[in-house]
Amino acid sequence: MAELPFLAFDADNHYYEAEDAFIRHIDPKMKKRCMQWAEIDGKRRLLVGGKVNKFIPNPTFDPIASPGSLEDYFRGKNDAGDMDLGKMFGDLSPISEHPGYRDRDARLALMDEQRLETVLLFPTMGVGMQEALKKDIPALHAAFTAFNSWLDEDWGFDRGDGRIYAAPFLTLADPELAVAELDRVLAMGARMVVTVPGPVPTDHGYQSPGMPDYDPIWARLQEAGVPYAIHAGLGGTSQYGKIWEPPSGQFEGFKHSPFPVVAFADRTIADTFAAMICHGVLDRFPDLRLVTIENGAMWVPDLLRNLQAGFGKMPFGFTRHPVEAFKENIWVSPFFEDDMAALKDVIGIDRLLFGSDFPHAEGLPEPTDYVKDIAGFTDDETRRIMRDNAYELLASSAR
Repeated sequence: MAELPFLAFDADNHYYEAEDAFIRHIDPKMKKRCMQWAEIDGKRRLLVGGKVNKFIPNPTFDPIASPGSLEDYFRGKNDAGDMDLGKMFGDLSPISEHPGYRDRDARLALMDEQRLETVLLFPTMGVGMQEALKKDIPALHAAFTAFNSWLDEDWGFDRGDGRIYAAPFLTLADPELAVAELDRVLAMGARMVVTVPGPVPTDHGYQSPGMPDYDPIWARLQEAGVPYAIHAGLGGTSQYGKIWEPPSGQFEGFKHSPFPVVAFADRTIADTFAAMICHGVLDRFPDLRLVTIENGAMWVPDLLRNLQAGFGKMPFGFTRHPVEAFKENIWVSPFFEDDMAALKDVIGIDRLLFGSDFPHAEGLPEPTDYVKDIAGFTDDETRRIMRDNAYELLASSAR
């Protein structure tokens, strides 16, 4: 564990959902259209919309991989030389041996050991469920309304101790239902809301989150000073790959060709912000705070270059310069393997956030070891990335 002269603020921590996360508070009339459990060939499987869901190969999370077991893979050092998941993930252990992954009090004790003062807490399985229910929008909203009630009950949007802020998931599929859920979670104390990147599913396909249909959502978030986080997950851009490769059925982690890893690694998040900026969200809501979590950041320089070019050709399409809008309104949590020095030069130090992705296999085994990848930064810059910037992001949402 890296030693820091202060307690850190980890902007990308996760829980492993309880098995009843989507079920405990579900409207009984919607249960069969949302999430259920089934025993299939001796294994416990999650049914979503009546179909076995494969977003998480082991949806019970029992046993679970060690934090950071895929660090070398994500640093481009896959010594296994293949997709042998057994070799890649290493030894698994019962989740009962890790109470901090599902219990708030145990997590607080773990945070003390890790010298983390505060964390933003995000879903593991939840970021793959919007796409699974996109064809039944009432069920999609019902599922996440139930999920958010579970989340506040088990983890807390804001328990007032300044330690854990669990972000409720907001799907925009039905704007009226989205507004109602946003109003509900804001009243419950939410300090941040989260969704996945990509276009918004609708009853006729997909459309940009920058369309005016969603302005009541941005207006409420701006007024409340609550940031809108876009966390990596399964969104509506899987059709990109289908143009180039035969459809392979339902998405399943690590079971795909290398093509999407190379061609579309950054497309979804970059296109999402391009759409929101070009379709005027930050013109209409200049104080809205957006943050990208676990999407990496090496796409940022290219996006800013393209925004600069677009403004140069069509300045009449923007109320303010789109590059300035990005730098003023958007916070970025890079991967530990990203070129942080280059990102600092592009967007400045004040918009960079430390995020470890703990306790996921693709994250860091010790969250504060993130500092080793910014070893060349000054003490003040390190403190801003590892702590102060995240507090400033949340400052206007304080109750």
